[in-house]
This record gives sequence, structure tokens and C-alpha cells, in this order.
Amino acid sequence: MKRLIVVLLLCTPLAGFAMNPVGTPMKRIVFANNIDGWQAVDKRRLILSTSPNKHYLVTLNRECLQLAFANHVGVSTSNNTIYSGFDHITVDGARFGIKTILEVSRAEVQALTSA
Repeated sequence: MKRLIVVLLLCTPLAGFAMNPVGTPMKRIVFANNIDGWQAVDKRRLILSTSPNKHYLVTLNRECLQLAFANHVGVSTSNNTIYSGFDHITVDGARFGIKTILEVSRAEVQALTSA
């Protein structure tokens, strides 16, 4: 019984990390024209990359069932900047508002996308 508790205690922080990354909340992504890649995390979240070391976890205001299967996504910008609560992501012609933006590390990206 003690072993089971220890295993559960060891796994709990990792599960929490995958669900709630420790990213830095951002109101905007500047120099949006530098976006050079994206990756779906789930039906409501995707990662936008502006360089090998600069990644942003974007949460949409509703689920996008096509996100995992999309070949490309569109991102609206305002003066070369993406704002949470204002701009949107377009997938297969449907628009999804950007609810939140978190700047995440490479390790957090790996944890989010390895599941």
C-alpha cells in the first residue's frame, strides 16, 4: 500500500504540470510575422512558435474539432501583434477567438505534446 501511495504522489505533480503549464501569462505576441510553426495540443490549445526558443500556448475560446487534423491555421493580427481576447485563429474557415496566451519553455512544450 505504501508503494502505491508513493507512486501516486510522484505522478501527481507531473499530471498537474501537463494540465496547467507554468507558462508566463501574456496579453499579446509581438512580431507576429515571425511565427514559423504551430502544433495542436488538444481541441482548445495550440502552440505557436516564433523561434526555436520562443513558444506560446494559445487557448481558444471554444473547442475546435478540426485543429488536430488541420494542415494550416490562420492567425489574425493587429499591427503585427496578436492580442488575447481580440484576435482569432482560423481553421478550415471557422474562426476561434483567442482566450489566453502563455509563453512556455521548450520543456513545457515537450511535456504538453508528448502525451
